[in-house]
Amino acid sequence: MEAIELHAERRTLVGKKVKLLRHENIVPGIIYGRHIEPIAIQLDNRELNRVLGQAGTSAAVQVHLKGAEEPYLAIFRDVQHNPIRRNIRHVDLQALSLTETVRVAVNVVTVGLAPATEEEGGVLMQLLTELNIEALPMALIPSIEVDVSGLTEIGDTIAVDDITVPDGVSILNAPDETIVQVTFMAEEDLEEEVIEPLATDVEVLGEAEVVDEEDLEATDGEIEEEEPES
Repeated sequence: MEAIELHAERRTLVGKKVKLLRHENIVPGIIYGRHIEPIAIQLDNRELNRVLGQAGTSAAVQVHLKGAEEPYLAIFRDVQHNPIRRNIRHVDLQALSLTETVRVAVNVVTVGLAPATEEEGGVLMQLLTELNIEALPMALIPSIEVDVSGLTEIGDTIAVDDITVPDGVSILNAPDETIVQVTFMAEEDLEEEVIEPLATDVEVLGEAEVVDEEDLEATDGEIEEEEPES
C-alpha cells in the first residue's frame, strides 16, 4: 500500500508553551524509533486530521520533515484529544524500517447486508471490532472489511479464518475467533405500568449552575511531554 504523505516541522516550544502552537491551529508531536533520536515536531491541524482519516493508526505515512534529506516512514502510535472539544492535542509517530515487520491493531468494518437480519428477524452482532496484524510497513492497511451478505440463517458466523487479507499481511488472532454472528432478537412482552404524577405544588429552590466550556477546558491542564520508550 502506498504511504500517505504528511508534512511536519521541527518544534522548539516544549512543555506548557505548546499551548501557543494550539492557538495557531498547530499540533505538537514527536517522532521516534529504534534507529533515530526522538524529534519534537509540529504539524498543521487540518492536514493532520485529513491524514488520520485516511491512514488511521495502522497504515504507514511518509512524514516529510522540513530540512531533512529523506522522509520518515511512520505510523501513529498515540493520538491525544481534548476531552471536551475533541480536537487533537498531541501525536506520537513511530518511525519504521522498510525491512522490519510491525504489529498493529486494525479496525474491522462490516460491509453488505445480512439476509438473516431481514428475512429471519435476526440481529447482527459484531464481537471483534479490531484485529491484530503483522506486516512490513508498506503492506500495512487502515482497516479490514468483512462482508456479511452471506449470513442467511440465524446462528451463521464469520470467524477470523473465513476472511481474506492482502498478501504480506498476517492476522495474529486465533483462527477460530468469531468476528460477527447472527442471533435471535430478544423479545420481552412486559406491560409497563403508567403512573400518573401527583398534582402538587413544587417550590423552585434555584436554577442549576451552567458551567462554561472554556472554564472546563481551563481545568484540563496541559499535558507534559515525555519521550516515548523505543
